Amino acid sequence: MGGPLKRIDIPDILTQKDWDKKKGAIAKIAGKTGIGDAMKAVDKAHGAIDWKKLSVSVNAPSNATLDDLDSLLDEARAEYKRSVEPLRTQLQKLRDLAEATAKKFKSNKLIPKDSAAHAEKVAKAADQLFVAFNQSSLGDKIVDDYEGMKDAIEKADKVRAKGREILEKYMLSLAKKLKTAKTVGDYQDLWKEDIRGVGTQLPKMPELKAFLKDWRNISSQDGIPETDEDVKSRCKEVMAVLARMDKQMKAMA
Repeated sequence: MGGPLKRIDIPDILTQKDWDKKKGAIAKIAGKTGIGDAMKAVDKAHGAIDWKKLSVSVNAPSNATLDDLDSLLDEARAEYKRSVEPLRTQLQKLRDLAEATAKKFKSNKLIPKDSAAHAEKVAKAADQLFVAFNQSSLGDKIVDDYEGMKDAIEKADKVRAKGREILEKYMLSLAKKLKTAKTVGDYQDLWKEDIRGVGTQLPKMPELKAFLKDWRNISSQDGIPETDEDVKSRCKEVMAVLARMDKQMKAMA
C-alpha cells in the first residue's frame, strides 16, 4: 500500500561525534582511520536529498491527473539518481573503511576488543543503511507511493464517470419534458424527478460547481410556476441553464 515517503535518518552510530566517543582513547594511537571524514561525507550527501521531490503524493495537486503523476514519478526517479545514489556511494565507502579498520584494530593487541567491535557495528550499520536506500527498498517505496495515488485517482474517475452517466440521463429526460410541459402539473412532475435528480448529482461534479447556485434556485419549490401561463417562460429559463451545462460537459469530455 502506498503513502507519503518517510524520511530515513542517519543513525547516531554513523555520526562522527558518536565515533569519536566510542572508538576508544587507546584506539587513537593507531592513527587516523578516515572514518570520521567518511561519516562527514555521508552526512553531507544525506543532507542534499530533497525528500519532497521523492514523494509523488506530497507533490501531487488536489486535481492531479494520471499524466501529472507520471511526470512526478519521473521527477522522483531523477531526484533518486541525483542525490540518493551518491549517498549510497558514500555509505559503501564508510562500510568498507569500517570493516578494514575493525581488522586493523583486531591485529593490534594494544587496542581493546570493544574498539574493534564498535568498528564492526559501524560497518554493519552502514551496510544496513546502504540497503535501505537501494532500488528494492527506497526505490520500491517511491513506486508504491505513485501506485497508491494512481489507484485513488482511477477510483475517483470511475465514481465521477458513473455520476456523469446518471447526471446525463436526468438532463436528457429533463430536456425532453421541458419541451412539452404546458401546465403547472406537468412542471411539478419534471421538478420532482428530473430537476431534483440533477440537483442530487451536480454537487458530485466539481467541474460543474459554477452551476450550483443557478440549480439551487431551479430546484427550490419557490421556482415552481404558480400558473400555467408562467410554465413556458420558466421552462425556457431552465433549458438555458441546461444547455450551458451540456456545453461545459462536452468541452470536458
